[in-house]
Amino acid sequence: MQGFERLVLWCCVILFLVSGVSAFTVSKATVDTSGTINPGDMVNISCAVYAASGVAFPSYDDLQFVTVLDDPAWYYSITVNGVKNIRPVAAGRTLTISGFELAYRDQDEVFVKVLLRGRVPPSFARGATKTLLTIQELDARGYAIPYSIVTVDHLIGEPTPTPTPAIGSVYVTSNPSGADVYLDNAYKGFTPLTMDGIPNGNHHVVLRLEGYEEASRPVIVTGNAKSISVTLAPLTTSTTTATTTATATVTGTVQPTQTTPVPAGESGSLSVNTTPSGAQVYIDGALKGITPAMIPGLSTGAHAVRLVMAGYSDLNTTITVSAGRTSEYSTALPAATKTPGFAVIGAVLALSGLVAIRRIRK
Repeated sequence: MQGFERLVLWCCVILFLVSGVSAFTVSKATVDTSGTINPGDMVNISCAVYAASGVAFPSYDDLQFVTVLDDPAWYYSITVNGVKNIRPVAAGRTLTISGFELAYRDQDEVFVKVLLRGRVPPSFARGATKTLLTIQELDARGYAIPYSIVTVDHLIGEPTPTPTPAIGSVYVTSNPSGADVYLDNAYKGFTPLTMDGIPNGNHHVVLRLEGYEEASRPVIVTGNAKSISVTLAPLTTSTTTATTTATATVTGTVQPTQTTPVPAGESGSLSVNTTPSGAQVYIDGALKGITPAMIPGLSTGAHAVRLVMAGYSDLNTTITVSAGRTSEYSTALPAATKTPGFAVIGAVLALSGLVAIRRIRK
C-alpha cells in the first residue's frame, strides 16, 4: 500500500512540473517601424513560434494570437520538418490555431511564422508603453494558461519630458578654502559652500580672501546643480594699485580708493565699506546693495555714489571704475547735524517777550 501511495505522489509531482511548462516558445518577435510609433500609424509585427521541438504540442490545446491594433491582418504559415504550409490571410483581433494542426510527434519540428499588420488606435495616449500583441496557449476549456502568456510591447509616441525646475543650486569651492562668497552682490558664506534655491538665469559669483586676488565667475543656472572651483592667486608686492580721489559733499573721514587687479573684461567692480556698516549704496541713482557691498559688472568710467543711513548725513561722491579692476572705497559716515526744534524756538520767543515787558514797566 505504501508503494502505491509513493507512485501516486510521484505522478502528481510529474503532472505539476509538466503543467508549469509552456508547450511553445517564441524565438523572435519584432516591431517593424520607420521610427517613432504614433497613434494612427501602420505597423508590422513578426514572430516565430516553435510549437513542437522535442515535445509535441498538445492536441487538446490551442495556440492563440491577440492584438489591439485596428484593421488587423494575419499572414501566417506552419512549417513541419522543413515543409512550409502557407495559410489563408485571416482578419480580426484574434488568430487561433487548433492543437490538431500543431500536434505531431515529439521528434518532429513544428513552428509557426506570423506577420501581423495593423493600425495603432488613435485613442492611444502618447508617451505610454502598450501591449500590441499577446501570444498564449489555451487549455481544453478555452482558458488562457497564465504561465504561457508572451507579450510584445512598444512605446507609443515620445515620452513626456520632465519639466525643468525653476531653481537650481551652485556649489563653490576654492583653494585655499574659507573665501567669502558673494552671489549677485549678496554675501552667502564662505567656501566650500552650496547655495540652493537660486532662480534660473545668469548670475555672478565673486570670491574674496585676504591676501589673495579677488576672483569673479559668471554662472548660468538652468534648474540643475552647477559647481565652481577656483584656485585663488596670492597677492604679490608687485601688484599695481591705483588711487582715485573721492569728493564728499559733507565733512567726513574718507580713505583713498584702491584698486585690485581682477580678470580683464569690459567692466569693473566696486567694493564699498562704511563705518558703521549697513548703509544703502546707490550707484547712478539705483540701489545696488548694503555695506559692506561688492558691486560687480559696472561700466568703466565715472559713477555717482550715494550712501544713505538713518541717523547719518547722506554722503555723495564720484568714483571712477577701471576695466578688469575692483575699486575699493571706505569711509566713515558723518553723524547727522541736529537743528533747533520748535521747543527751542518757542523758549527763545518767550524770553524775548519777558525782556520787552520789563522795559515797558521801567
